Amino acid sequence: MKLQEKSIQWAINHLFKESDNDLFPRPYELGIIKELEQDVVNLCKEIEIGNYRWKAARRFLIPKDNLSFRNATQLDLIDSIIFGGIIYEYGQLIEDKRRSTTENTVFSYRFKPLDDGTLYSNKNAWEKFWTSARDEAVDYSHIVICDISDFYNQIYLHTIENQLGECGFPNQVIKSLKELIISITQRSSKGIPIGPHCSHLLAEMSLIPFDDNLSLRGIPFKRYVDDIILFCSSEKEARIALNQVAEILDKEQRLTLQRQKTKILASLEFVSLCKSNLLEEASNPAEEAIVDIIKSYSGGNAYTRIKLSEVSNSDLRTLSEHNIVDLLESYLEGSSPNYEKIRWIYRRLSQIGLPHAIDFSIENFDKLIPALNDVCLYINSCAENYTSDWKVVGEQIFEMLEDDIIESNEFYKISLYNLFVYNKNLNHIASLLGVFNRVSENLKRKILFASMNYNSASWLRGLKEQYNRFDTWTKRAYLIAASMLPKEEREYFYKGLKVNLQKDDVLEEIIIKWSKNQ
Repeated sequence: MKLQEKSIQWAINHLFKESDNDLFPRPYELGIIKELEQDVVNLCKEIEIGNYRWKAARRFLIPKDNLSFRNATQLDLIDSIIFGGIIYEYGQLIEDKRRSTTENTVFSYRFKPLDDGTLYSNKNAWEKFWTSARDEAVDYSHIVICDISDFYNQIYLHTIENQLGECGFPNQVIKSLKELIISITQRSSKGIPIGPHCSHLLAEMSLIPFDDNLSLRGIPFKRYVDDIILFCSSEKEARIALNQVAEILDKEQRLTLQRQKTKILASLEFVSLCKSNLLEEASNPAEEAIVDIIKSYSGGNAYTRIKLSEVSNSDLRTLSEHNIVDLLESYLEGSSPNYEKIRWIYRRLSQIGLPHAIDFSIENFDKLIPALNDVCLYINSCAENYTSDWKVVGEQIFEMLEDDIIESNEFYKISLYNLFVYNKNLNHIASLLGVFNRVSENLKRKILFASMNYNSASWLRGLKEQYNRFDTWTKRAYLIAASMLPKEEREYFYKGLKVNLQKDDVLEEIIIKWSKNQ
């Protein structure tokens, strides 16, 4: 069984539009895949899904706040394309089994792929979830809020397998998705990948029986992924409903509720909670004005980039450094900073590349560490608009890398090293090359990409003997960086490598073809 060409094409559009992951920096290879996308399509459409060998994924611990973390997975990019193609081709089978959107009960990750690569129709689903819950709460005296404990990591493989069958997936596709999951979980019976966009639909699929059970019992509810809200007419009714939810989760999937996040609230208390969970709801007039300006230029699309030159002078005055810094400080102050909101603000600022928060971010980086990836993506977005000395910023980044907390977490280091990949003006190439042999494979990969901003051919030539000792991800970075070598030299190097390529080494073949044409 093979995927349709249009499914593979859509999957490439999806990766290029929304990247491969919710949590990681954008892979350098995506640009190459897009440049040679027809070649990629031609190779991928010949893959037999039932016999496909999924490649080794990367896994990291990523911070949620100062005290909690999540395991995140980054798939090989060809694996991401195959996974995306499968979901595009068969995802409607899952969506058709879910509670109807007209019920306003299940809000998360509603499958509705668009030609431009958009996967889910409701980008503001989190806001709709809380707004709908707030509106419904006025008709009830007590509200139960609860959260499934460690949800993605606790989903049983047999649940996924059974539900795929219930939805009508072909056996070869079920087999392939099962192999993908167990290759990531090291053959454990629990857990699905956290990070890839397509994983969300599998998680939603696993809760179809739970949602149906609540509806059959007549329990008014709303759900967004693992956040569940129940609406009750008395405290006693709330306790009974909570018992029923806990029992359903246990019997169906051996899932449990988080004790710390399970509460019974009076209606007015719940309405107040809704306000704090609405990321797009401004806490003050200054924030409302800033967000409204960004929305007006982006059309409300979180993926739209805005040219700073197109922003009017009056709007720029509202988007002043003073206002931006005050806004970030308001969410950063206190013993429990609102990191969800901070990440959201940095993502909005990234859309416009407004550099006003760069100095603030560096000065307060120790407080911003749980949001470090979003902060770094924001700094990258300002490459063309920052008027101070980027080289000084580069020095400050190297100082951050010496921080004990940064040193203790690989993902923090990747986020900071990634800054040097996309901004030549940060400079410090000598320092990067100087640490190459002392850092991890993940960081070597970033240094190889950063070296392409400079005349680094002589340094790259000296790494040829190390090539076979690199891991797969670093090898690909070297293949790309080797495009800096003189044409005859790199062609001779690539010729020797192609002899050992396997039939399913699609990305390596694409990279070599791209590099030869540079």
